[in-house]
Amino acid sequence: MKRLTSALLLLVSAGAAAIEPPAHGQSAWMLADANTGNIEMRHQDELLMKPASTQKLVTVLAGALTLGPDWQYETRLQYRGDLDQGRLTGDLLIDFAGDPSLTREQLAELLRRSGIRHISGKVLLNQYHFTGYDRGNGWSWNDLGVCYTAPAAALILDRNCVQGALYARTGSPARATVPAHQPVSVSAEVAVLNRTEREQSFCELELDMGPDNQYHLTGCIGPRKEPWPLRFAIQDVSHWGTQLTGWALKQAGIVHSGTMEGSRINASQWPVLASHKSPPFAELAERILVYSDNLYADSLLRTLGAMHFSQPGSFRNGTQAVREILKAQANIDLGPSWLADGSGLSAHNLLRARDLMAVLLTISQDPRAQWLLARLPVSGESGTLRYRKSVQGPALKGKVIAKTGTIAHVQNLAGFIDTPNGERKAFVLLQNGLSISPEQSDAMAKGQLEWPARRFERNWLTGITERESIVSTNQ
Repeated sequence: MKRLTSALLLLVSAGAAAIEPPAHGQSAWMLADANTGNIEMRHQDELLMKPASTQKLVTVLAGALTLGPDWQYETRLQYRGDLDQGRLTGDLLIDFAGDPSLTREQLAELLRRSGIRHISGKVLLNQYHFTGYDRGNGWSWNDLGVCYTAPAAALILDRNCVQGALYARTGSPARATVPAHQPVSVSAEVAVLNRTEREQSFCELELDMGPDNQYHLTGCIGPRKEPWPLRFAIQDVSHWGTQLTGWALKQAGIVHSGTMEGSRINASQWPVLASHKSPPFAELAERILVYSDNLYADSLLRTLGAMHFSQPGSFRNGTQAVREILKAQANIDLGPSWLADGSGLSAHNLLRARDLMAVLLTISQDPRAQWLLARLPVSGESGTLRYRKSVQGPALKGKVIAKTGTIAHVQNLAGFIDTPNGERKAFVLLQNGLSISPEQSDAMAKGQLEWPARRFERNWLTGITERESIVSTNQ
């Protein structure tokens, strides 16, 4: 295979200016024919980089190869004891299976369908299917209070997330609220300051979290006519589950005279009263890829670990399961790459451009995975590409289907691009170590400077569409 030199003149039409990657950072890229797999361009494709959410491509491909598009999560109601005419003298077990789409209303309907009207024993909130931490190693501690880091526990209800609002008007302290039906408490001691005052005092909004899902906001925030949206990730899953299950029991018209507690019981031999199934994996995968849903991706990872190793799923066995599935099912060897979760949230994740390219070519060519192509966001039209400024121009809008990947100092994109001559190319573009000076940041805020990584991404992709072929040069 041929390699390009670091010069990027080969990407642009004759006479165009060179495309320069952002200063001080690291870049890696690959381009291939999506149908034949012929590599047309590569640069530092062996370099280990932070993948951010492009890692979801890896997780979802493992799911597609193992589960198929019709697979579903199943939450079951099981019992032990005597059940006679709707009266259970014994224990009811809710066997949570990590379904990220399960809502409190669906749980209430499941309980209603059980036919039970009275329980004199325990209600057990069972989390046997997952074990270990409910968050991945390397997740940033100061992100744990927001919903994109909601715990990927076996017990998931309403996404383990609560929405609220922070009202910030000039001249009075900010006020935080959450809906009355949510079993959390939120308080605030937040000053409302203008930008200059915030910068001079080095003040920002901060969040403290206590037991039983108590949240306390401190620091300061800028004034705003409309309320600031808040999205709190649940911290105490057991308390959350207890409160929402109690609500669901009442909605289902079930009287419970016993206690409610968590459990980790292998209840495979208990009789099943009723079950609830999630949407099929095809819909769940679309949620992961189009909207970059971390909770769905990490629950999938732990589920793959549970199924592959026939034991409760964890981040550790889930990442190993992904490696083994890809090697056995698609001959993709991740080698020195490092997986810490399924979503790409962790700062510990490391992938090479060649790993992501192998995943993309499998998605494009393997009949077991080709259905994933229709579950990727489209530039200027859907998901995380709908408003991505780098792909809004006429040359790229509607021509790119790809997974984004963005965390601090990282901007990645991996997917497919359709050229004017009807070819489909698979591409990986990874940009890490991105940073600019305070002066450049001020210029960006004033609209005087474009984010360099965005400009490079747009020009790199446009360069592909403006050439009938990519000319390569031996190193």
